[in-house]
Amino acid sequence: MAGNRVLSRRSGPLTRFGETRMLSEYVSAQYPGAEAFFRVRLGPLTTLADSRGLTDEERAMLGSFRRWADVVVVTPRELIVIEGKMRAKPDALGQLRLYRGLLLQTPELARFLDRPVALELVVAIEDPAVSRIAGEFGVRVRIYKPSWLAEWLAEVRPRERRSSQDLESAPPGP
Repeated sequence: MAGNRVLSRRSGPLTRFGETRMLSEYVSAQYPGAEAFFRVRLGPLTTLADSRGLTDEERAMLGSFRRWADVVVVTPRELIVIEGKMRAKPDALGQLRLYRGLLLQTPELARFLDRPVALELVVAIEDPAVSRIAGEFGVRVRIYKPSWLAEWLAEVRPRERRSSQDLESAPPGP
């Protein structure tokens, strides 16, 4: 369309891998010595109503279509499902609630299901509205500001440098 600006997203190394790096640092700092699984596929191995004719290998291949959580941490007291966002987003709360249900159907994690399940949203930039709703859903919000956050902010579009809450309360532009 004529006259519309096309915004391109920068894709430097921090932009592409920011959440992964942040979560790796966070888990190492907050849960030293705990068993941590990154990019964990969740849910049952089969999504087909009838998989009786499939081999074990074919069933395992079906598992690649499952949803995945950023991190699952196993501590002696609990099983923690973690979703990481550089900037808090409300959709992360829905993801975590979905992951809780799928976790209970994940055969690879069955040996840990004797522990209570906790949900954690780890963010570098908090959104107070998301944090409030997270509390209502029983999701713990953890703010983790990595040492390289300023570099990451320099790589993203200016509107992504603040939380949505900040943007909603900002005065209208020219």
